[in-house]
Amino acid sequence: MAVTGIAPLDGFLLAMQAAGAIYNVNEAKGQKKMIQMGRQLEQAQFESNLEAARLEASEGSLAELQQLRQNIGNQIAINAARGTSSAAGSAAVSMQNSERTYAKDEKARRMNLLTKENQLRAGNVLSGLHTLQSETKLGQSLTNQIFNTLPISGLANYFS
Repeated sequence: MAVTGIAPLDGFLLAMQAAGAIYNVNEAKGQKKMIQMGRQLEQAQFESNLEAARLEASEGSLAELQQLRQNIGNQIAINAARGTSSAAGSAAVSMQNSERTYAKDEKARRMNLLTKENQLRAGNVLSGLHTLQSETKLGQSLTNQIFNTLPISGLANYFS
C-alpha cells in the first residue's frame, strides 16, 4: 500500500536523492582520509627536517671543536719549540682567545639552530591549521550537499 500524498515518481526521486547523499558521505570519507594521509606525510617531513637541522648543527660543532683542538695543539707545539710555557703569558692568552672564539661561534650555531627549529615548528603549526581548515570545509560542503539535495522541507509537508 502506497503512502498517501506521495506519488510513486516522487518516492523514486527521493530514493535516488538519498542514494546520492550516501555517495557524497562515502566520497567525503575518502577525501578526509586523503587529507589525513597528507598531514601524516607533512608531519614526517617536519620531523625529518628537524633532525637534519640538528645533525647539521652537531656536525658543525664537531668540526669546529676538532679545529680548535688542532689550533691549540699547534700553539702548544710552537711554544714548546720556542722553549716557552703554554700555561702563562701571551701563549696562554692566545689559547684562551681561541677558546673564546670557539665558544662565541658555538653560541651562534646554537641560536641559528633554535631559529631554524622555530621556523620548522611554525610551518608545522600552519600545516596543521590548513589541514583543519580543509577538513572543516569538507564537512561544511558535505552538509550543504545533503541539505540542498534532499527536499527536507517538502517531506515535512507531505507527512503533516
